[in-house]
Amino acid sequence: MSSKNLYRGKLVVDLVTAVETNDVEKVMTDQAHQGFATELFDEIMALLGAKGYITQSIGATLENKGVAYDVELEVIEKNRLECIRRAESVYNKANRITIKFD
Repeated sequence: MSSKNLYRGKLVVDLVTAVETNDVEKVMTDQAHQGFATELFDEIMALLGAKGYITQSIGATLENKGVAYDVELEVIEKNRLECIRRAESVYNKANRITIKFD
């Protein structure tokens, strides 16, 4: 018997995005989910796994909440640009090569 305990739970993430208004709800729903490709889910699962978390399933469900206000669109765009900068910093750290000359 080990001296460790298992913890099981859920990672909760509130998501917001904006898509072009369309008369066909399915088109807007598809656009909202477009960023959630298998590659993104694989990256999230790999990051969690590297920290010692087993991810048994992952998914996203986004619902139409109506027309977006300009201020909401500005916040989304500002956040997107900041997160691109932060993501590049994270990926740059992961892609560094250290060469030692002895």
